[in-house]
Amino acid sequence: MNSPTATINGVTIRNHTKPYNSISAKRPELCQVGKTVLVCGGSTGIGHAIARNYCVAGATHVVILGRRTDVAKDAASKLNESYPNTKVTARTCDVFVRAQTQQVWDDLEKDKVLIDVLIVNAVGEPALQPILEQGADRLWQDFENNVHAPLYLVERFYKQARHSKQKFVVSVSTQDIHRWDSAPQMPGYQLTKSSFATVMQQIARDTPESKMRVISFHPSIVFTEAAMKTGFTEDTLPWTDEGIPGGFAVWAASPEAQFLHGRFVWSTWDVEDLISGDIRAHIDSDPWLLRVGVKGL
Repeated sequence: MNSPTATINGVTIRNHTKPYNSISAKRPELCQVGKTVLVCGGSTGIGHAIARNYCVAGATHVVILGRRTDVAKDAASKLNESYPNTKVTARTCDVFVRAQTQQVWDDLEKDKVLIDVLIVNAVGEPALQPILEQGADRLWQDFENNVHAPLYLVERFYKQARHSKQKFVVSVSTQDIHRWDSAPQMPGYQLTKSSFATVMQQIARDTPESKMRVISFHPSIVFTEAAMKTGFTEDTLPWTDEGIPGGFAVWAASPEAQFLHGRFVWSTWDVEDLISGDIRAHIDSDPWLLRVGVKGL
């Protein structure tokens, strides 16, 4: 996970574990002034790093969704103090509870808040059992949490009344959709995250990039509150700095990332190599590269 290079379709590109200039939210090319951004799970961890980077990029309004009211409000308050040019608000919502998610979108519409960028960043806790041992009903909970719930978010985002500008969906995915040996103890997680990446891929095929850009990405392995609760420590793994997925999520909604509409990438991959390196010709010529499918066919 921490190699200085990565190989895509036989092409070697640079790999990063620390923030670097090309994904710096301070770059004028990544400016988000005038944009309103909704960040699911924006109170802590990777979601909070993404929210912070959108503030750095000058987003006009960042809306944080979080299950814990006090944590979400505290996160928003601190971001408001650090980035006074960005309005940061918090809304309590468990995205796995349809009534709460529906209420958030209804309230946004009532308050005349139009979202330009949607950060899909939420995952349900999977069962640590083989599929046939946990059973169909338990597995279906993962489909509800990791496919149905985020799809409803994207649907409401897409169908916002009176929103005529280009929209951006940035979906926090996982390496487990293609590295099937990476988390064999969580088959429901791998299966449903792969399913949702395929859903995003299909939505991108149905939707012109000029109307709504869709990009899915692996955030890398980041030391977060969730990792600590699982028992990991700062020394357990060679963690990637949270600034990598944080900055990449801003870059993904910039003009520079237009060519990745409908694709899955890693946040650690060097974006300059993606834009103009040898791999770019492969991306432009192969409509199935960096998309979910069957290897070998």
